Amino acid sequence: MKESKVQVLLSTYNGEKYLEEQLNSLLAQDYPNVEILIRDDGSSDDTLAILEKYAGHYPNVKVIYGKNLGVIQSFFELLRLSLPEAEYIAFCDQDDVWEKDKISRAVRFLEQYSADVPLLYCSRVTLVDENLSIIRRSQIPKRGPSFENALVQDIATGCTIVINRISRELLMKEIPKIALMHDWWMYLVVSAFGNVVYDVEPRILYRQHSSNVTGYKKNTIARWLAIIQIFLKRGRLCLVTEQANEFRRIYGSLLPEEKKVVLDRFIDERKSLVGRLRYALSGEVYHQSMVSDIILRLLIIINRV
Repeated sequence: MKESKVQVLLSTYNGEKYLEEQLNSLLAQDYPNVEILIRDDGSSDDTLAILEKYAGHYPNVKVIYGKNLGVIQSFFELLRLSLPEAEYIAFCDQDDVWEKDKISRAVRFLEQYSADVPLLYCSRVTLVDENLSIIRRSQIPKRGPSFENALVQDIATGCTIVINRISRELLMKEIPKIALMHDWWMYLVVSAFGNVVYDVEPRILYRQHSSNVTGYKKNTIARWLAIIQIFLKRGRLCLVTEQANEFRRIYGSLLPEEKKVVLDRFIDERKSLVGRLRYALSGEVYHQSMVSDIILRLLIIINRV
């Protein structure tokens, strides 16, 4: 029986330092039917030469050279250009290292579900330093994935995500004009219409270095300070609700009734102080950790979400 086709989407930008190590780990996957589609987002270093070398040597590596769109729109453009016939689409960063069974494990998880339902696989990561020395594993989301969580928090690390064909079709309904990150948007959409599968076993070495666009803080105090700093930054906070409004504009008419009720309450019931108090105390939307969840509720009350 032929293995389902998996297409890996990789966005690059001035990634010469770690790119070859990542590409080698993709080519070393134990899953037999993999194509790698790379979009360069306007690099000015030796990234282009590296991509040309790999595309010239490996027939399953295809490269698109584009103008700089930024990481979010570059991944959405990759998704638009991805193979409609691929059973699964995986997302990849330029500076990590994948363990050899990363793809095969994700496919095994997803094949336990019906292909007629939107599916998103994501997992923990193993945090490593620039030299791939292990720092720690990322935390397990204690309350698990859900639409109520996705409205206010992203637990789907982009470089771990694998979606099925019907999820791609759903996401291609319209590329959002407002999205906090491409992975958060995918988590939000699939949690509304299908199943999000969270794997507690990491299969990615997630490299932490000074050039990370996103990343994990190395200690608990630093993580909480970063969370508070993000929450207190007005522009970032507005985007949480703006993203929800954009989601409602695109998908509101298609939502199952119970999800539509949750979305409408999140957007509409916080327009007065009494409404915000009531909504914060309801606990309907949530963060995964107790401390972060308390901060979320306080910020809902003071209208900073």
